[in-house]
Amino acid sequence: MTNRKVARKYNLALYFTAEELKSVDKVKQDLYDIKKSIEGSKELSNFILTPVISAEKKTNVFKAMFEGKVDDLTIRFLVFLCEKNRINLLFDIADDFQALVNEKQGIVLAKVKTAIDITDSEKKALIDKLKLYTGKDIKATFTVDPAIKGGFIASVDDRIIDASIIRQLELLKERFLMGSFNN
Repeated sequence: MTNRKVARKYNLALYFTAEELKSVDKVKQDLYDIKKSIEGSKELSNFILTPVISAEKKTNVFKAMFEGKVDDLTIRFLVFLCEKNRINLLFDIADDFQALVNEKQGIVLAKVKTAIDITDSEKKALIDKLKLYTGKDIKATFTVDPAIKGGFIASVDDRIIDASIIRQLELLKERFLMGSFNN
């Protein structure tokens, strides 16, 4: 079984418990913050991934670091992962929990590349178009890539929407090479 499948099993239980306790958003933020903290510390990352360190020691470290700073459900979940020797899956679990919450809330993540930095109103207009296209709420991140010359490239779920000048020129070139100039 892959780590993603294992992560999803743990996350389904965590999600439904958090939903009952009305703390889904808090747990989501907690897991994100904890993941970032661990990524920022090579020592802590190695500590989590080292199988020779006992579950009890890992539990004590997580309690010392996060108790009182995160939701009670989050700390109980971390302790549970330590006890089951699954804390090494924390990165996968944290990423998958973000995806699960977005999925349950009907939110789709989009990565949008534009040739130049666009204004907030242009970003909103583009997000509105993507929302119409997908029928779901869009949470977008924008980056600038001058190589696309103009337009945008959006990655939404498993789909790529390439409305860049470079792509339009490629299509035009293909039509010229095929001898089709009418469309």
